[in-house]
Amino acid sequence: MATSSEDNMRSRTQQSPLASQRARSSHPSEASRNQPRGYFPLGYKEGFSQWWQGMSPAVTEHTVLSYIPYLQKPPTHTQTGSAPPSASVSTMSVDKDPSREAAPITTSSITDPYGPRRWHSSLVKLSGKNRFINEFSVERVEEDVENNLVMLHGYGAGLGFFYKNFEALSRAPGWKLYALDMLGMGRSSRPTFKIHAKDREAKITEAENWFIDALEEWRVKKGIDRFTLLGHSLGGYMAVAYALKYPGHLNKLILASPVGIPEDPYAVNADMPEPEDSTMANEFTQDQGSVINESNPDIPANPRSGDNNNFLNARKNAGKQEGSGTPPRKPLPKWLTYLWDANISPFSL
Repeated sequence: MATSSEDNMRSRTQQSPLASQRARSSHPSEASRNQPRGYFPLGYKEGFSQWWQGMSPAVTEHTVLSYIPYLQKPPTHTQTGSAPPSASVSTMSVDKDPSREAAPITTSSITDPYGPRRWHSSLVKLSGKNRFINEFSVERVEEDVENNLVMLHGYGAGLGFFYKNFEALSRAPGWKLYALDMLGMGRSSRPTFKIHAKDREAKITEAENWFIDALEEWRVKKGIDRFTLLGHSLGGYMAVAYALKYPGHLNKLILASPVGIPEDPYAVNADMPEPEDSTMANEFTQDQGSVINESNPDIPANPRSGDNNNFLNARKNAGKQEGSGTPPRKPLPKWLTYLWDANISPFSL
């Protein structure tokens, strides 16, 4: 009996992580078989029904932040979205009533082994019409703030996506954490935004500035001179744009799986291709590797061949193996590409 258990243990330790993961996926546990699978992915009808019956933004944020360890009742302002006890659908209009502001919550060293810490939810007003940034912050009580960490979420997300990171990161002495909802997302306001530029590069710059200028105004409002900026996905892209425009206020830049960063190091010298019928279709169908290799004569022969483990090359090789009889890629629906180019998505509703 002992020998069989030792052999079993030896076989598990000699397996690579990928092999062991495949083994687990091919032999799901009894508990995983019994778990409901009604959340993701959903069909169009089920997804729309779940969205239509969904909780208000304030309730959703309050529920997510309640999972933070040692924070039993997270502070949740109700200036955007309805009050935490309500599950009714609400708009993102801003209510300036002081009674809707949230008082900071302080966890004591009795209930919080890494405390005391102060947790706060607030809405920061910016200049202009209907421009407000939703903010969640954590700071250590009775300690001087020596460093500030600002966290930016990805596209269509919100500050609640960092809920598993707030507690651990706020243990560091001298640090204060800020998580922000970018304008038009999460529980920040939805100000009107129209691009007035004509050429493609100017349009990109104008769109970037709409986000990063709001971040810079927020920094000034908070009286922060220098800080460390962390961005995930689209937040990483905007963090880079902010660093390029306002480099004097950053101590460090942390990019967590950012978008807009070319995989090929030579891509910075490659000519940008002209978009096809739609920028969305281009994003989904364009093979970046082939564009870079064909347009940049400075790339040496070896990098042109690429890494066989590279996703783009794997997709290219898979197409060669299927032969020339591969059916053409099905084009995206015209209505979808039109809405995408017009900056209309479920996240803007």
